Amino acid sequence: MIKNYIIVAMRNLLRNRTYTALNILGLALGLACGMIIFWFIRFQTTQDNFHPHLDNIYQVTTEFKRDGSNHSDAVPPPMSSALTTEMPEFKNTSHVALQGMLHTVMSKDGKPLKKFKDDKTTGAFVHKEFFEIFNFPWKEGNSKSLSKPNTIVLTEKLANKYFGNENPMGRIIKYDNQINMEVVGIVKNLPENTSLSDDYYMSFKTLETNKDYRYGGPPINEWGGVRSGFYCFMLIPKNIDNKSIEKRLVALKNKYRDKQGAKENDYHISPFKSMRFNEKYNPNSASILKNAIWIMAGIGFFLIATACFNFINMATAQSLRRAKEVGVRKVIGGTKTQIFIQFMTETSIITFVAVILGFGLASLILPNINDWLGGYSMFWQTKIVWNDMIMWTMIVVSFLIVNILAGTYPALILANFKPIVALKGSISSRQIGGVSLRRLLIIFQFILMQLLIICTLIINNQFSYMMNTSVGYTTKGVLQFNIPNPQKISSAEDFRQRLLKIPGIEKASFCGFMPTDGWQNTTNHSFENKKEDERWSVSTKNADSYYIETFNLKLVAGTNYPQADTTTGFLVNEKYVEKLGLANANEIIGKDIKVWGRKRKVYGVLKNWYTTSIKEDIQPVAIFAEKSQYFRCAVKFNSNSIQNTTSQIEKLWNEYYPEFIFEKKFLDTMIEEQYQVEKTMLDLVRAFSFIAIFIGCLGMYGLIKFMASQKTKEIGIRKTYGATATSILFLFIKEILKMVVIAFVIATPLAWYLMKSWLESYPNRVSIGVDVIILGLLITMIIATLTVAYESFKAANINPAISLKTE
Repeated sequence: MIKNYIIVAMRNLLRNRTYTALNILGLALGLACGMIIFWFIRFQTTQDNFHPHLDNIYQVTTEFKRDGSNHSDAVPPPMSSALTTEMPEFKNTSHVALQGMLHTVMSKDGKPLKKFKDDKTTGAFVHKEFFEIFNFPWKEGNSKSLSKPNTIVLTEKLANKYFGNENPMGRIIKYDNQINMEVVGIVKNLPENTSLSDDYYMSFKTLETNKDYRYGGPPINEWGGVRSGFYCFMLIPKNIDNKSIEKRLVALKNKYRDKQGAKENDYHISPFKSMRFNEKYNPNSASILKNAIWIMAGIGFFLIATACFNFINMATAQSLRRAKEVGVRKVIGGTKTQIFIQFMTETSIITFVAVILGFGLASLILPNINDWLGGYSMFWQTKIVWNDMIMWTMIVVSFLIVNILAGTYPALILANFKPIVALKGSISSRQIGGVSLRRLLIIFQFILMQLLIICTLIINNQFSYMMNTSVGYTTKGVLQFNIPNPQKISSAEDFRQRLLKIPGIEKASFCGFMPTDGWQNTTNHSFENKKEDERWSVSTKNADSYYIETFNLKLVAGTNYPQADTTTGFLVNEKYVEKLGLANANEIIGKDIKVWGRKRKVYGVLKNWYTTSIKEDIQPVAIFAEKSQYFRCAVKFNSNSIQNTTSQIEKLWNEYYPEFIFEKKFLDTMIEEQYQVEKTMLDLVRAFSFIAIFIGCLGMYGLIKFMASQKTKEIGIRKTYGATATSILFLFIKEILKMVVIAFVIATPLAWYLMKSWLESYPNRVSIGVDVIILGLLITMIIATLTVAYESFKAANINPAISLKTE
């Protein structure tokens, strides 16, 4: 019996090839995108799940109570050692994030062999307890490997990159061209969905014994400052009440902080597994990530719903064509159940083929999606885990849900046809509230289509706004490169003058950070002779007196500090003045302020600029000259011969640093990279919206094809009475455009609400204008018109003599 159902179903599907192909294509595309989005959501929501103690891992966080309540996921450097002393029963570790450091692989006789430096290579200083808190499978070594200073553990991937087939154990890597690190362990490569995706780990004792080494943060014994990326993790058993830990943290801060520091700071613990979604500690990235998950989930739902609506629409249209077939089956004894099963079998075959094709398409796309997204792998796993039972369960559930959603209603319609009415061919469209089911489903498709189009336009506008809004300083034609050892340049001014002699270079400045980057440090501030320090976050930048002219930063009060000034002056921005509560920028000129323990006179106030990116609010800035911290040089070009000029810069640089690697990057490229998440989301939304529109067009095409076949005789009569092909074409287009307008009325408030919620995560954002809404309507109208035009035109040009002969 089952075999007979399958044979008959295959015959019917092959007989109606166009109908079958359109349904399979629409469902396959919808399911492929749905699978990719499912992998994305699962990848994001299961990060770090491979750690067996994940539910017991907590991160120590800082609350700054001065000037309201602000939170940071970073802690002062001595936190871990204080926890070890005060709470020895709990394992804890520091984790000091590092990126893009120079590694020189030394030969066995102690000579430099190979150099490696890559911004994508990340590492950390950690305590040996790090490997007991987190689950790292070892290939060589064990969790005690980092118990000594000047030791390093590599991931398997990095070990292969540095040493190839050689055994790296015991070999020396010179870190940052300053510290010889012995390789004491190799950990296996971690799963892709981990938030601690470091390539190497170094003993924290290295920082304690190499006190002259500057890692980019405050001294490791200083409680007064917090450096971004300086984390502390604890392993707390389930039977321990978190409130008791919080109380002990209060006692800890009272013991180790001075009175003012204890008053202005609190320390808390937060579950590690939820930190990346916690907007308190990651206000921008957490919000963007949450929005990304919701947007992608919504798009996935829309795509599968559109494909199902498309299937139902064409299946119900096809059912009217097959009315006589149903009538014959019932006359010769076929029951409702048999007819229902027969048509559900056809649906099952279409769905099964669509699932196989969709899975195959998703499998082909997934490994290449990171390349398509410009190598930005925050979102995606890059390979399918074939033994993943959740994935296979999802595929089976998708098959069943789509089968039920798309197949049940059309099968019920066919099974309930009355034999006499069916054999007469007088079956009409089923009505729901006076509107045909097919039209209702097309309206649903138009709602989803316009929702995606309007949302895509708004996301595109926000991205364009961020990319094109002035950041407040010069970004074009500015190249920055590394200065590995500032002390080696005996005269920075001599080096700068040699740079300026290179044709094509207009300005040059030594600095620690570009205007758009820098550590956001929370530290004490004092103005004039106030007894009590204020404590808040500031972006500190080391720079010479040529900094503001190189980047075209504007002075609004005071002057630049003198060229020779290395100890006695500050430049601040307007936001810093505002933070101090001063009404006028001139009030701070010539006065003393203290930042990071440096008490100096303020020479000038700079006009505000975006200190991180347009995605974030402008932060207070304090710039001061300190030659020992000039780890970068920025040059402004005045010509288009960039390649030749850059080559000459590198040649000069190599005279000073032959043992290092010359690294360069243009400032506008750095800024573009800040918006990679938004660009990725925009690319994905565009791609999935295009696919949703394409699936919707398949449905429209199927509907118009059906309408044309139903109206063949009507068209012939109209043409006999003088109707032109244009008027008949307009008849079809008018039918579709009515549905577009109805869908527009429903889709507009939905799109407005969703995008308003999404835009709220950006402090600097576009408004949702009427022009975007109208443009969305016009685009949908154009797409709908072009989709139906061909089939409508063909129907309108049939010879009336042929049309009138149609049964």
